[in-house]
Amino acid sequence: MIWIVPPYEVDKVSIITVTEWVEKQARYIRQAVAEHYAIVDFVIEPCQGHIGFKNEALIQDDLKGNKEWEQLFPILICCIYDALKEFIQYQYHERNLAIGNFMFKLMSLEIRPGDSRVTDFKIATYIGLREIFENNEAKTSTT
Repeated sequence: MIWIVPPYEVDKVSIITVTEWVEKQARYIRQAVAEHYAIVDFVIEPCQGHIGFKNEALIQDDLKGNKEWEQLFPILICCIYDALKEFIQYQYHERNLAIGNFMFKLMSLEIRPGDSRVTDFKIATYIGLREIFENNEAKTSTT
């Protein structure tokens, strides 16, 4: 479990959070000259007073023994964590929205060798978070 320090003073803002467990499958799939493919499954659940990140994802069975992806897998987890932190920072500094009081649990990743790139997972995570926190799945709470 990793705790994220919010960019705001918790007792001085209205925090936008989830009020119940939300399961999300975030996708970034682009077919162009270079293929891009990333699917990130995560859960967000209420966590009063904290913002947490927990990884429960394991490398998919068909990539076990693939040295390149076994080495890249921890980097993917870090990219997803960075996407979460950057999303929280952006929402506060650019949109004046305090996002917090939740636990982000990374459940699984779908990787396609040859099409998946590390940054694709960061983009997919950001898309999923935006869908939750900007499309009324989250609510404002006063702490």
